[in-house]
Amino acid sequence: MVEDNEDIREGLTDLLESEGYSVVGTASAEDGLARLRTEVFHLVITDYMLPGENGGWMLEQAEREQRLRDTPAVMITAHPRVKPPPGVRLVHKPLDIDDFLRLVDHSVRPPPRAVGA
Repeated sequence: MVEDNEDIREGLTDLLESEGYSVVGTASAEDGLARLRTEVFHLVITDYMLPGENGGWMLEQAEREQRLRDTPAVMITAHPRVKPPPGVRLVHKPLDIDDFLRLVDHSVRPPPRAVGA
């Protein structure tokens, strides 16, 4: 999770951990990209507005470096005209917690594929 606001980062981390997820948090796009270069994650959640580079930049860089292969990404923003990078889900603030948790669950555990007969 990449979120520069410590209270929001801690709140979302606590929420996700209470649902059984393990969360790694950082406060900047640059730090988030550095983590993506050294670790594998099941989901990347980032705020759009961050100090220095923004969350979109981080996701685009990670994609260029092939760090997001088969890793879904969610970008959170309060800005009305943000265009997410291709394949990234955009969620607007304020978050609806139930919808957010459903999105996380669906992103991490996609529905099973139908078996053809």
